[in-house]
Amino acid sequence: MLRARRIRSWGLVAAGIAIGLSLGGALAVGLWVGGQWNGGQWNDGQASGKHTAMPGLGELKLQAMASHGSETFAIATGPIDEGVEGLFTLDFITGDLQCFIISPRTGGVGGKFKTKIALEIERGKKPNYLIATGTFASTGGSAGPYKAAGCICYVVDANSGEVAAYTFPWARGSIANNTPQAGEMKLIYQWKTRDLAIRE
Repeated sequence: MLRARRIRSWGLVAAGIAIGLSLGGALAVGLWVGGQWNGGQWNDGQASGKHTAMPGLGELKLQAMASHGSETFAIATGPIDEGVEGLFTLDFITGDLQCFIISPRTGGVGGKFKTKIALEIERGKKPNYLIATGTFASTGGSAGPYKAAGCICYVVDANSGEVAAYTFPWARGSIANNTPQAGEMKLIYQWKTRDLAIRE
């Protein structure tokens, strides 16, 4: 009986190995065929020194925004202008929300904007914020060359569910003119997403 179990166990192991080798072989063949076949013609991308992308991906432009946070600090990135990105930082302890912009032309400071967030922490509770960014295209009037930046920063108080949205005035030609900008971030709107008070 013990011998039968051993034979059955080895049979299962052998079957698993065979399935794994089959899948691996199929994947290798698929990659090889994909590398050889392009636009109805066979070619060798490595021999010609050319690497071909999947159809339709050659002109694909990705705009990625990211955010991350810890117990006392949160960061997020967002588009400020064409080809210009900003880093938003929120210090939970001081309540400072800032945006740092690096000039793609000089690699130096392109802008710095700051404000104190309008969200108040309930007494006895530890600050617990989240931030996220999104694209923003203001259709309102503007004074001179200044318009709203192409990004809006949302700050959420996870304790109360209160949300505040911020942006700042941005001169479109400042990067081209190598003129760093600085100023105060503006509160656009504030609202509450939670009606119930959470008691601990």
